[in-house]
Amino acid sequence: MSTLSRKLGVAVVAGVSAAALLAGCTAPADPGTEEPAGGVTFPEGEIGPAEDADITVAIPFPDITMYSMYEVATAKGWYEEEGLTVEVITADNVAAAVSSGSADIGVDSAGTVIEAIRGGVEAELLSGHYCRQNFDFAVQPDITSVEQLDGTAVVLAGQAGDPAEFQRALALEQAGWDLSTVNVEIVYPGPDSATWREFFVNDRVSLIPFYGDDRPALEEYGANIVVESLQNWANDFHMAGSAWLQENPNSAVRFLRATMKAVDFMVAPGAGEIPTNKDEVLDIFEAADFDVSDLRVQDNPWVLDGHLACPNLYVDEEAWQITIDTQSLQPLDFDENVDLGYLLKAQELLGIGNEGPSEIAYP
Repeated sequence: MSTLSRKLGVAVVAGVSAAALLAGCTAPADPGTEEPAGGVTFPEGEIGPAEDADITVAIPFPDITMYSMYEVATAKGWYEEEGLTVEVITADNVAAAVSSGSADIGVDSAGTVIEAIRGGVEAELLSGHYCRQNFDFAVQPDITSVEQLDGTAVVLAGQAGDPAEFQRALALEQAGWDLSTVNVEIVYPGPDSATWREFFVNDRVSLIPFYGDDRPALEEYGANIVVESLQNWANDFHMAGSAWLQENPNSAVRFLRATMKAVDFMVAPGAGEIPTNKDEVLDIFEAADFDVSDLRVQDNPWVLDGHLACPNLYVDEEAWQITIDTQSLQPLDFDENVDLGYLLKAQELLGIGNEGPSEIAYP
């Protein structure tokens, strides 16, 4: 969740219901043209020019810290070096935007991407986005044990059906706050953690997950912060339209290469360390009309959310399977549904591998 607020509006793509989306996107592919897993191939060495120079990226809600890699890659000229111009829009339904062609690439929670692929949406997993998740929870000031939550309302997700609810319940259980041992009502205030926080400080719920930008208000209120943990569980994935990928493989690789440069710049010198380039990154955010005043005064490893990122945009079968297991999803074969060829080529061109996230101290 963002530690910044934007001063200007962003373009919005109208949402499409999941049922309507799947109904319109479940026609089977022609067996004669369908690429097998790992089917994309590239020549040795440098790739050709971008086929599509204008790329639209859809995100589910405006959040500069989480999606700031695109602003940084644009400002540093890395997209321009690849012959690309990248526009970021918000979409009520990212999978719908990508499959319909309203966006070429999208970012959504890992479980949502897996379920879209399962449902036959004409989109493919392109790469990782954030490779770790922080699980931080606050309870009302007078609560010190899970037993005291009995008979109260709690927040685990903004909307019913969000697979993150299961991950948060698991993280709580692992920390000794097993909600299955008490009688609680799970409520869904909406997708923005600021709304969860408002419910909390008005004593409408007894427990909420929270993010860095929520902490000052929670501490002022006197909330009891009972769980702070960081898991090497994929937060979200990049996805791309199937037809767009087939027609624009070089554009996809060039997009990934430039984006990886931006993430590396933001994370440097490494995940879990105070970012060397904080001031320059914040200058870029401010030039893009984001309010960075709160971040200017912070001097900690979490200020740019670098602890959540893997600069190589890592994803593999293990990340896929962990998402399925921790979000209580039905099994879905990785090899039959994912082609990592675009990601692996971009990593090869940068001289890096597809290693997963390292363990870092938190908080």
